[in-house]
Amino acid sequence: MNTKIQKITEADQECFVNMFNYYLYELSAYSLEDIGTNGTFEMDDTSPYYQDERLHPYFIKVNENLVGFILITSPPYVAEGVDYSVQELFILPKYRGMKIAKEAAMRIFRLFPGRYDVGMFKSNAKAVKFWTNLLSSLNIAADVKEGVVEIAGNTLSTMALTFVIQSEVDSHD
Repeated sequence: MNTKIQKITEADQECFVNMFNYYLYELSAYSLEDIGTNGTFEMDDTSPYYQDERLHPYFIKVNENLVGFILITSPPYVAEGVDYSVQELFILPKYRGMKIAKEAAMRIFRLFPGRYDVGMFKSNAKAVKFWTNLLSSLNIAADVKEGVVEIAGNTLSTMALTFVIQSEVDSHD
């Protein structure tokens, strides 16, 4: 399997917004958000992802098929003392369990070594397991911080992992 990441540009906006709505659909099991009156999830303006060089959006492709995306932010869009944050990582259900998310994360880590923060809903057991297993497989220790966030009137438990990616990261397959 040939996994690649491809920078998302303004020309990709429609495709990205469509795919992001699939992501929000899946995330709604944890965020408890409802769709809007137009039948889609309410989204923030995505144009900063195409216009701000401190935001790093990538499609994930396998054998030229679009299978997901990964969104990385850098200062000032991250907490103090953090270089990068994995804001979102999404793989279409058909392609899960094939180590595509791991390979995409590894490609990002090679491009952007430094201090990372990854946040997730604590109830999202798949995300918690993915990030915990990935870091464990790389022998990378992470600081764990629990918190809460309020979304649509719901108070939800969160979990954040902070860790350091060295400039020479190996996948340890």
